[in-house]
Amino acid sequence: MPIRFGSIVVAAIAAEAITILALVLVVAVAGPSDPAGAQAFAESVGYWFGPVAGFILTLAGGWLVTRDLPGHRLLNGLALGAAVAAIDIALIVAMGSEFQLIFVASNAGRLVAGALGGWMGRGR
Repeated sequence: MPIRFGSIVVAAIAAEAITILALVLVVAVAGPSDPAGAQAFAESVGYWFGPVAGFILTLAGGWLVTRDLPGHRLLNGLALGAAVAAIDIALIVAMGSEFQLIFVASNAGRLVAGALGGWMGRGR
């Protein structure tokens, strides 16, 4: 089968989970100790941290998923990017966030990162 569904699902969940955990760690280490201040700090830092970390982790995931494939690497990488973007969109909707243009850019970046990671995974 040309698409590695299992690997893509695992990598997509891992990319989103690691991004969230990294943001929580940044807030715990560098943020204020009061809950209201920590929330505001997380929103402020997360505005750019989430898209950048999501891009980097999706790129790495695309490479990991496709590094040993003889073909269909770009397709698998793009599928990973779409899966990560879908999880991110589901989280945004579940949190009831208002639409922001950064969400579009961030998820488009995940598509590009997955495809780029797949391209980088050039197989042997």
